[in-house]
Amino acid sequence: MTERKNEAHDMVMESLTQALLQLMEKKPLSKINVSELCTRAGVGRVSFYRNFDSMDDILVQHLKKCTDEWWRDFSQKEVESFYTDFWPELLEQYRANGHLVRLLYENNASHLIKDHIFACCRTTFEVDEEESYARAALAGALYGMVDEWIKRGMGSLPENFSIRKIINLMPRQEALTKKEL
Repeated sequence: MTERKNEAHDMVMESLTQALLQLMEKKPLSKINVSELCTRAGVGRVSFYRNFDSMDDILVQHLKKCTDEWWRDFSQKEVESFYTDFWPELLEQYRANGHLVRLLYENNASHLIKDHIFACCRTTFEVDEEESYARAALAGALYGMVDEWIKRGMGSLPENFSIRKIINLMPRQEALTKKEL
């Protein structure tokens, strides 16, 4: 019985997601209402409100679904491989979901990518202050990088781009080098 409930739930979620993406192809997100979305998805309004507070929630959940499986696999990599492969593999996930990314940017909803990245980095009050700030800094860097890459057409990254290269480009490092001279 529970398995059938889960299947029905998954079908409702998928129907709402696909209906929203289809509607966003035709008109701005800001012009889509819940009734129209539910009609297109073939579900009742109660199904929408049982699962989401807003249409943005559908899109954030879809982004999460698009990256969760990749992260489960990627996070198991060796440390050195993690440093060298992180950016290309992360950006490839966004490229693979280019249709969604394009719709978000066309609808002035790129902030949902930022919200998604910050949620993935888990900047919360449950972790200590120092770790929370570190996670927020990481999330900001990730979003800045992804946003710039998307705005530049989702092409290739500069050769040998890595997390270490970013750290080495930080102004603090330059200031230390100048002081040492």
